[in-house]
Amino acid sequence: MSALLLGDGGPLAKAMEESLRSGFPDGVTALDGPSDDEVRSALGSSPDSVVVATRDDVIALRLALLVEALSPGIHLVVTVFDRTVAGRLRTAVSHCEVLSFAEISAPILADPCLDGSLGDVGPSRTRPLDRIVSALWPVQPEARILVAGLVGLFVVILADILLLLLATDLGVVDAVYGSIRTLATVQAEPAVSDGPAWLKLSSAAGMLATLGFAALFTAGLIQWLLDPRLTGIIGRKVVPRRDHVIVIGMGQVGLRLCTYLRDRGVAVVAVELEPQASAVRFARDWNIPVLIGHGEDRTLLERAFVSRARAVIAATSDDLVNIEIAITADASQPGVPVVLRAREGLVTRETLELVGLGIVRDIHRESASAILEVVLSDRDG
Repeated sequence: MSALLLGDGGPLAKAMEESLRSGFPDGVTALDGPSDDEVRSALGSSPDSVVVATRDDVIALRLALLVEALSPGIHLVVTVFDRTVAGRLRTAVSHCEVLSFAEISAPILADPCLDGSLGDVGPSRTRPLDRIVSALWPVQPEARILVAGLVGLFVVILADILLLLLATDLGVVDAVYGSIRTLATVQAEPAVSDGPAWLKLSSAAGMLATLGFAALFTAGLIQWLLDPRLTGIIGRKVVPRRDHVIVIGMGQVGLRLCTYLRDRGVAVVAVELEPQASAVRFARDWNIPVLIGHGEDRTLLERAFVSRARAVIAATSDDLVNIEIAITADASQPGVPVVLRAREGLVTRETLELVGLGIVRDIHRESASAILEVVLSDRDG
């Protein structure tokens, strides 16, 4: 049996070539960024299978359609991330096997957090007290300003109501009405004007405090509405405070990793450097809380509650950044379990494991092995 690999020269394509050579004893032809003529020439040798492994979905779609046009019905396996592109490809080439590198690699990184090798397993546990604390003291600064202004307004109004009830003959309804009217600077409550001096001073102080808290609330609300809301005060986008997994790096793999963990009942919070990254937009739509900043920033990890996290997964595409994240995480919370995404780079998997930085997963090599199993099983079938 022989195989044809159409790739882009990236880590996945290189790992895929290595895996295919172990499964196709009659040889593997690997082409990086091939032209139409090169593909036509390679198909002339009648390979048993064609594998397309590239990071660009549009290129993958084009190569797959080209192969089908040149050799209709040939066994074809293609890696695609975008579900829309994958659906189009399946419609155009019904016998084509479409695989997602991100969906294959997500379990590879997540399973150490689920199989007990990093300690506690099972769904995350959210305590009612944590929900209350998250609502009263959110992680994001603009949300804290919003909550502080709102709570301040409520406290001032409540205090003024109590003063009116204690110092005047007003009923509860009149006290509430008079307090809000006074503090909103519409008109002072007549009972206050006729009351003792201390009540007038208290009412004046309440009005001044209301102005300050109202300004604080308005500033927080405007900031909250204008900025992309990547975390929440209540609901699913609240940053979890315990028994969660911190996923650093929101590329294709990081996004699938978050959804994979959440589908299994594990709370997650993502960290991404680029607020305009496409995966961040998808995370917002899928109610995954995202913190913007450097994953190797100790302060940011503390805001993500690394001290009570189940694990940290360094899933960026840069080996050295992942190592720095692992070191920072251990410095912030000694002993916190760390899973590192590894790829071709200056530091090998054996070296990383030797220095004890965490559990290392070479997702390109392990994903290539998984794809090879699909290729061979399809051929046997």
